[in-house]
Amino acid sequence: MTDTSIYAELLLNIRQITVVVSLPSPYNDATNVRLSDDRRSLSVIHDGRHMTVRLPAPVRHVPNPTVAPGSTRALSFRLPILDEASYKVSSTNDGHGTKSLSAASMGPTTQVACRFCHTLLVREQVKIWKDLPSENWAEMMDFWHCHKPDTDDSATQKQDGGRKGYGAASSIRPTSATGLVDIISFHLVQQDCNVTVTEDLMALKNGKSQPVVNCASCKHPVGVAAGTDARIYKWNIFLRSDPQLGWEDQSAQKLISAQLLAMIESQGIQKFVIHSDTRNDSTEALLVWIFTPNMYFSSTLVPQSPKQVMKLYYKTVPDPEELLEQQSSKIDELQLPIEVFHTLRSDLESSTQLLPVPARKFQDWVVGLLEREMN
Repeated sequence: MTDTSIYAELLLNIRQITVVVSLPSPYNDATNVRLSDDRRSLSVIHDGRHMTVRLPAPVRHVPNPTVAPGSTRALSFRLPILDEASYKVSSTNDGHGTKSLSAASMGPTTQVACRFCHTLLVREQVKIWKDLPSENWAEMMDFWHCHKPDTDDSATQKQDGGRKGYGAASSIRPTSATGLVDIISFHLVQQDCNVTVTEDLMALKNGKSQPVVNCASCKHPVGVAAGTDARIYKWNIFLRSDPQLGWEDQSAQKLISAQLLAMIESQGIQKFVIHSDTRNDSTEALLVWIFTPNMYFSSTLVPQSPKQVMKLYYKTVPDPEELLEQQSSKIDELQLPIEVFHTLRSDLESSTQLLPVPARKFQDWVVGLLEREMN
């Protein structure tokens, strides 16, 4: 982090913006803090240096800055936002996570291309796209039924999902010419895709090697296979709803945050073990605690501020399997391809450096920010 920066964080519940200004030299009487005419930008002038940041929301006024305790090079103050500034205070996951890559934005002319070589991954016969329900849809069916189907005892109940069409043994699978969409991936039959399938001996699922889906042109991995189905991860693709339009994409960071938000909504759990699916990384994992699911922040170190993020605590854990066994009711699990896991960890470490130094730690946790799609 540079010696000079402005960090502004919108606290939605109390409708105030906390601002921390890091200075290269001690605060003095010539240090000046100004608010722009539209009440959206904050400027700081100190020792001939001029910094300006776009605030997350318009504010009423700028109070006299206060020197942060224990430091003469950090100013801190809170700015009350205007009453007409509207933000969703309790928003976690709106709609289907990443709206730009949901089934609602796709149709018969949609094209899905490899992110690495721009070759079309999905063939033209796929005309229909449908959003998948949440992962625990089958378990919730027992609560939704007004009149549950009659059930037999013992052995018959063990096959409940297959007989009723829902339950733990039930699953939704794609059919020819139809693609299914979840928060982080597309599900299609392999015959509708320009892909090849190989066995990846390094990737494990339930102790077995995981078949990998590769782009047929550049051979880069783009997803995983299950039987005759292909699951293509959204972070490996470009998409456009019509051949005449430009390509869209979505970062792995925003897709992961959408997945975590959906898991919070469905499971009511705020802590997650995130780890890779590779044998050599089997002991490598992050324990993540979502502290604030929805937050806006600005920083002079981040172009195109403000950004919408989730604020979280994270730390490395040595044995994710043991932790999951000990606290299965308190912690959920998210498994990622190894390269995406490493990207996530690097992004979190970089986000920590955006925070003021005193705000980077909480007990034995490291504080980080994970970008989410703007509402």
